[in-house]
Order: sequence, then C-alpha cells, then structure tokens
Amino acid sequence: MDYELITKLGNCIDNVYNNYAESSDRRTVAKIQDNHLVLEYRTILRVAKDLQLEGQMDLIKSESKQMIESRMRSIKQVFKEESGRPLKTKKVMDYDNIETLTVSPYSPIRTLKYTFSVGYEVS
Repeated sequence: MDYELITKLGNCIDNVYNNYAESSDRRTVAKIQDNHLVLEYRTILRVAKDLQLEGQMDLIKSESKQMIESRMRSIKQVFKEESGRPLKTKKVMDYDNIETLTVSPYSPIRTLKYTFSVGYEVS
C-alpha cells in the first residue's frame, strides 16, 4: 500500500470517538495490519453450558458477519466521499476465536470473548 492510500484509509476508519452506531458490548474495530485492512468484531458472551454455547454460535457468527459488512460499507462510502474514487477490496482471510475470560468451579456460568476477523486487500 502506498502512503496516500494508507492516509486516506486511516482517516476513514478513525472513528474511535464518534462511532455511536454500535453498543459498547458489541464492537467492530478497523485497523491496517500487514498491508491489509482488517475488520474485527468483538463481543462478550456469558454461557451456562456448552450446549448453550453451541446454540448461540450460529447467531453470533451471523451477527458478526452483518456488522463487519455494515462497517465495510460505511468505510467505502466515507472513502469515496473523501477521495472521489471507490475503494476496491478483496477478501483474503477470515477467522474466529473464542477466549475464556472467567470460569469458576462454584458457578456454571462462564464468560467468553468472541472475536471474528476479516482481512481485505485494498487498492
């Protein structure tokens, strides 16, 4: 990526202080990493049993894809307004991750952090 593209793209994804469309417990984060634009969806889950987790995963995956697609549309829209040309993207990778934050032998409830990441080549 050249410097001009990185600068324009950075201005489009820099909404740390003015992104009121998302709730604080479900967030998308955009960053430039290894010459790719990476969008991450993050949320905290509280589950009582593994069966409950399996049931929630389909809904969480669907929601994460919708949130990332929505964020990509808004980035493309802002980029086009700022630079006068469309942003071309090509999806190169995606993966998800679950981390256990809290677990107790006295409580069946576990707290988990779910992250879904999508990387794009941009031009």
